[in-house]
Amino acid sequence: MPSWDGNSGGVDWTLTLERDVLLPSRLVNGTVRVVAQHAVEARALLVRLRGVEHWVYETTTTDGRGHTTTTRHTGSHDLPSEPVMVAGAVSLAPGESREFPFQLPTPQLGPPTILAEMVRVDWSVEAKLDREGGFDSSIEVPVMVAQPIALLRAGVVRVEQFALYPSADAADGKLAGSIALDPLPLVAGAPFTGTISFAPSSAVTVRSIRAEVRVHAKATVSGGLSEVITAWSAQLAGEGTISGATVYPITGTLPITTPPTAETPHGKVWSELVLVLDVAWAQDPHLRRDITIASTGEL
Repeated sequence: MPSWDGNSGGVDWTLTLERDVLLPSRLVNGTVRVVAQHAVEARALLVRLRGVEHWVYETTTTDGRGHTTTTRHTGSHDLPSEPVMVAGAVSLAPGESREFPFQLPTPQLGPPTILAEMVRVDWSVEAKLDREGGFDSSIEVPVMVAQPIALLRAGVVRVEQFALYPSADAADGKLAGSIALDPLPLVAGAPFTGTISFAPSSAVTVRSIRAEVRVHAKATVSGGLSEVITAWSAQLAGEGTISGATVYPITGTLPITTPPTAETPHGKVWSELVLVLDVAWAQDPHLRRDITIASTGEL
């Protein structure tokens, strides 16, 4: 079981959790052990799951001469949190140690941990001795709130129309085809397989053909910024001419840090698989299909 040690306000802390990847709507069991360096009096021992959302946006101002200035900002928002009272009044003599078990609920819909620049969600577990008229003693440790497959498949989280289909058609005028993936949702840190089938409208000479999983993270506020993260990429073919129906198998593993499909109070994350034909001196033809990504295979 993951465990963390710390020291704060004359108290040595050890916080232990049965797991540090938490599932929405599930209880997580843990224990807190405190050792007093000197006499400690506290009104209560509290534990809470703390979530903070961050997003990036820009504002533009114009001065009296008509010159404009664009400034980038980072906003933040504390997600709803319900502290759990683990113990009432706590009194510790110098050198005394006590251990307290607890159960901590996770929010029904997260949002999950998101590791991106323009939209980010961080979660931590905080245990605190609440002192009257003095500084509280506490320990805070990082955890991950996962986006499980079940929430995505159940439609609780909004996804694009065909993002959960095993196979979906795709076209861009010069190409037509289909992209199949297994499993869907894809799972961060887990392998996947698939097949890309396509045919160009006429023979096309390429320098290479590659497939990519692209994750889009966007702050959905006024002036909100967005980014595209290439979570996975593979070259399917080198230089050559494509003139008829072509099929490529694909296989890969998404990095464990891949942001999952999610909506936050101030942002959104969605994903697609893209086939790119790298053509010299011309716009690259693309095939795209929407996909979903979970951060755990647990239901």
